[in-house]
Amino acid sequence: MNFNQSVAIKAGLIGAAAGLVVALLGRIPFIGCIIAPLGWLVAVATGALYVYFAGRVPVVEGAVGGAASGGIAGLVNALVGGILTLLFGAAQAAGSALSGGQAGEAALGAGIGLVAVVLGIVVGAIAGAILGAVGGGVYAAIKGQAK
Repeated sequence: MNFNQSVAIKAGLIGAAAGLVVALLGRIPFIGCIIAPLGWLVAVATGALYVYFAGRVPVVEGAVGGAASGGIAGLVNALVGGILTLLFGAAQAAGSALSGGQAGEAALGAGIGLVAVVLGIVVGAIAGAILGAVGGGVYAAIKGQAK
Protein backbone atom coordinates (compact mmCIF):
# COMPACT_ATOMS: atom_id res chain seq x y z
CA MET A 1 0.00 0.00 0.00
CA ASN A 2 1.34 3.39 -0.99
CA PHE A 3 -0.63 5.93 1.08
CA ASN A 4 -0.21 9.48 -0.23
CA GLN A 5 -0.32 11.87 2.71
CA SER A 6 -0.26 15.08 0.67
CA VAL A 7 -3.27 13.95 -1.37
CA ALA A 8 -5.11 13.06 1.85
CA ILE A 9 -4.42 16.50 3.28
CA LYS A 10 -5.48 18.19 0.02
CA ALA A 11 -8.77 16.25 -0.09
CA GLY A 12 -9.25 16.76 3.65
CA LEU A 13 -8.85 20.52 3.38
CA ILE A 14 -11.33 20.71 0.53
CA GLY A 15 -13.72 18.61 2.59
CA ALA A 16 -13.05 20.83 5.59
CA ALA A 17 -14.02 23.89 3.57
CA ALA A 18 -17.24 22.16 2.54
CA GLY A 19 -17.79 21.13 6.17
CA LEU A 20 -17.31 24.72 7.28
CA VAL A 21 -19.96 25.91 4.83
CA VAL A 22 -22.35 23.15 5.93
CA ALA A 23 -21.80 23.96 9.62
CA LEU A 24 -22.41 27.67 9.05
CA LEU A 25 -25.48 27.13 6.87
CA GLY A 26 -26.78 24.64 9.42
CA ARG A 27 -27.32 27.52 11.85
CA ILE A 28 -29.97 29.13 9.65
CA PRO A 29 -33.28 28.08 11.25
CA PHE A 30 -35.29 26.82 8.27
CA ILE A 31 -32.35 25.64 6.20
CA GLY A 32 -30.56 23.98 9.12
CA CYS A 33 -32.81 20.92 9.32
CA ILE A 34 -32.21 20.21 5.63
CA ILE A 35 -28.47 21.02 5.66
CA ALA A 36 -27.51 19.19 8.87
CA PRO A 37 -27.36 15.65 7.38
CA LEU A 38 -25.07 16.94 4.64
CA GLY A 39 -22.24 17.13 7.19
CA TRP A 40 -21.95 13.35 7.11
CA LEU A 41 -22.26 13.25 3.35
CA VAL A 42 -19.31 15.66 3.15
CA ALA A 43 -17.14 13.08 4.93
CA VAL A 44 -18.13 10.34 2.48
CA ALA A 45 -17.48 12.64 -0.48
CA THR A 46 -14.12 13.65 0.98
CA GLY A 47 -13.07 10.00 1.11
CA ALA A 48 -14.05 9.60 -2.52
CA LEU A 49 -12.20 12.81 -3.33
CA TYR A 50 -8.98 11.25 -2.01
CA VAL A 51 -9.34 8.41 -4.51
CA TYR A 52 -10.18 10.87 -7.27
CA PHE A 53 -6.97 12.82 -6.63
CA ALA A 54 -4.82 9.74 -6.04
CA GLY A 55 -5.86 8.02 -9.27
CA ARG A 56 -6.34 4.29 -9.55
CA VAL A 57 -5.56 2.90 -6.09
CA PRO A 58 -6.30 -0.39 -4.30
CA VAL A 59 -9.43 -0.50 -2.17
CA VAL A 60 -7.40 -0.64 1.05
CA GLU A 61 -5.44 2.49 0.17
CA GLY A 62 -8.66 4.22 -0.86
CA ALA A 63 -10.18 3.37 2.51
CA VAL A 64 -7.12 4.50 4.50
CA GLY A 65 -6.74 7.72 2.54
CA GLY A 66 -10.47 8.30 2.71
CA ALA A 67 -10.39 7.81 6.47
CA ALA A 68 -7.64 10.40 6.86
CA SER A 69 -9.40 12.87 4.57
CA GLY A 70 -12.83 12.24 6.06
CA GLY A 71 -11.41 12.58 9.56
CA ILE A 72 -10.07 16.03 8.74
CA ALA A 73 -13.40 17.09 7.24
CA GLY A 74 -15.39 15.62 10.15
CA LEU A 75 -13.13 17.28 12.70
CA VAL A 76 -13.52 20.73 11.13
CA ASN A 77 -17.28 20.32 10.73
CA ALA A 78 -17.68 19.24 14.37
CA LEU A 79 -15.27 21.91 15.63
CA VAL A 80 -17.10 24.75 13.89
CA GLY A 81 -20.47 23.36 14.93
CA GLY A 82 -19.27 23.03 18.53
CA ILE A 83 -17.91 26.55 18.67
CA LEU A 84 -21.17 27.90 17.28
CA THR A 85 -23.09 25.85 19.81
CA LEU A 86 -21.02 27.28 22.64
CA LEU A 87 -21.41 30.83 21.36
CA PHE A 88 -25.13 30.74 20.67
CA GLY A 89 -26.40 28.04 23.01
CA ALA A 90 -24.37 27.73 26.17
CA ALA A 91 -23.42 31.40 26.40
CA GLN A 92 -27.02 32.54 26.07
CA ALA A 93 -28.23 29.97 28.59
CA ALA A 94 -25.54 30.95 31.08
CA GLY A 95 -26.32 34.64 30.60
CA SER A 96 -29.99 33.98 31.17
CA ALA A 97 -29.30 32.00 34.36
CA LEU A 98 -26.90 34.67 35.63
CA SER A 99 -29.43 37.42 35.07
CA GLY A 100 -31.89 35.38 37.13
CA GLY A 101 -29.41 35.19 40.01
CA GLN A 102 -28.62 31.52 39.53
CA ALA A 103 -24.82 31.50 39.35
CA GLY A 104 -24.48 27.82 40.27
CA GLU A 105 -26.84 26.71 37.53
CA ALA A 106 -25.09 28.95 35.03
CA ALA A 107 -21.68 27.44 35.83
CA LEU A 108 -23.04 23.89 35.76
CA GLY A 109 -24.82 24.44 32.46
CA ALA A 110 -21.76 26.00 30.86
CA GLY A 111 -19.57 23.13 32.07
CA ILE A 112 -21.94 20.49 30.78
CA GLY A 113 -22.20 22.34 27.47
CA LEU A 114 -18.42 22.43 27.13
CA VAL A 115 -18.08 18.71 27.86
CA ALA A 116 -20.83 17.93 25.34
CA VAL A 117 -19.11 20.02 22.66
CA VAL A 118 -15.73 18.35 23.24
CA LEU A 119 -17.39 14.93 23.08
CA GLY A 120 -19.17 15.99 19.88
CA ILE A 121 -15.89 17.05 18.30
CA VAL A 122 -14.28 13.69 19.10
CA VAL A 123 -17.30 11.78 17.80
CA GLY A 124 -17.40 14.00 14.69
CA ALA A 125 -13.77 13.25 13.87
CA ILE A 126 -14.21 9.50 14.40
CA ALA A 127 -17.46 9.38 12.41
CA GLY A 128 -15.83 11.46 9.66
CA ALA A 129 -12.96 8.99 9.48
CA ILE A 130 -15.31 6.00 9.31
CA LEU A 131 -17.52 7.59 6.66
CA GLY A 132 -14.47 8.78 4.72
CA ALA A 133 -13.10 5.24 4.73
CA VAL A 134 -16.41 3.98 3.36
CA GLY A 135 -16.44 6.65 0.65
CA GLY A 136 -12.82 6.06 -0.32
CA GLY A 137 -13.09 2.28 -0.30
CA VAL A 138 -16.30 2.17 -2.30
CA TYR A 139 -15.08 4.69 -4.85
CA ALA A 140 -11.75 2.84 -5.23
CA ALA A 141 -13.66 -0.42 -5.81
CA ILE A 142 -15.94 1.20 -8.38
CA LYS A 143 -13.04 2.94 -10.09
CA GLY A 144 -11.03 -0.29 -10.13
CA GLN A 145 -13.83 -2.23 -11.83
CA ALA A 146 -14.48 0.40 -14.50
CA LYS A 147 -11.46 -0.27 -16.67
